[in-house]
Amino acid sequence: MEQRLAVTNDILFFAFRYALGSSSDASVLVIGTIKENISSVKEFDLRKYIREIYECRNSGIITDEATWLDFADYLQDELRSRE
Repeated sequence: MEQRLAVTNDILFFAFRYALGSSSDASVLVIGTIKENISSVKEFDLRKYIREIYECRNSGIITDEATWLDFADYLQDELRSRE
């Protein structure tokens, strides 16, 4: 049985920032964890995630680009659904 741990929005964002610039499996794990906790993520933070993805992409340092752009689309859909 897997133990569930409490995760704060700050910890999610720190993990997100690490994974965004990393070429590892971290991106899939972090994106999955954010999605599992999406109802607890504030709209401000959703916009922050989207902005970070596009800024990293524009700087040319994004890894797993398609994965992150798909996640940005997911976040934008989440924002629209909350309006």
